[in-house]
Amino acid sequence: MIRDAIPEDYELLLPIAEDAYEKSVFNGIEFDPTAIRRTFVTATAFDNGFAKVVIQDGRHVGCMLGIITVNHFGIRCATDLFCYSHTGTYHLIKQFIEWSRVKGAKFVQVTDLTGSERYQKLIKHTGLIPMGANFMRIF
Repeated sequence: MIRDAIPEDYELLLPIAEDAYEKSVFNGIEFDPTAIRRTFVTATAFDNGFAKVVIQDGRHVGCMLGIITVNHFGIRCATDLFCYSHTGTYHLIKQFIEWSRVKGAKFVQVTDLTGSERYQKLIKHTGLIPMGANFMRIF
């Protein structure tokens, strides 16, 4: 089941964030639960935020957070802030895309920082297309 996130979900989602961190390109850099809380609060407290949780068998197993901002060209852009789930990822992303459209975003972006071909294929299956490239370096 996917539902809107509420403030009480934060503590239950922290282990999911830690799991995602371990599998991300950021593994090995200091993990900061305060930063996770800030992202969670931003997505749950403001009208331009998207926050959903996935619950399976009574347990929190996933979450997606996103936000709509106005870019330097004045275009409303929806960007994911966090997406990780043991199940339901496709449906989380589809709900984010639809929410973005309804909220008036002209651009929607979901980022992959795992390098997982399976995840990239799943993102493409939602109708999003690879566009451009991110270049990065982690110090």
